[in-house]
Amino acid sequence: MQVLTESQAKNFLIEHGLGEKLTHLDPETSRSEVTTDVGRRCAYANMLTDHLITSDATIACLDITDWAVWPSSQNMDLFYSYRRYLGEQRLLIDAHFHVFRAAEANEFRNILHLGLISLFDVAGASTTTDLRFYASHDEYIDVAWYEGAAWQPTMKWFFSDAT
Repeated sequence: MQVLTESQAKNFLIEHGLGEKLTHLDPETSRSEVTTDVGRRCAYANMLTDHLITSDATIACLDITDWAVWPSSQNMDLFYSYRRYLGEQRLLIDAHFHVFRAAEANEFRNILHLGLISLFDVAGASTTTDLRFYASHDEYIDVAWYEGAAWQPTMKWFFSDAT
């Protein structure tokens, strides 16, 4: 795992054709799921990881942009301890953009799990698929969506109203 500063993250996104930043998704081209169920959020982390890390060539990223909205749901010691275990010593305010190679899929999944159960704002994308997501501290997750998307059939369960 590599963790980038704001300016490094912007360069990474442009270099890899992912735009200038990861943000909220357009409601016209995404589907949303609202849940307070921590177990579902963990299942989402697994599914999103599997759909973002699609080959050995994948480079996937997670941008954690807000992490102090609901302190009662957060365990920052656990989060920072895991980052230290992975070799990252800085605070989120100094470096919040995480980059993972395909071989680091478990680390990607773990950081995403921690972000989702802690109600962080976290967005993700990868270089090998056009799938994107944005999870909000307001307990919703938006996933990029269009008819014919390769991942659509396996993600319909994610959305309570998907047809």
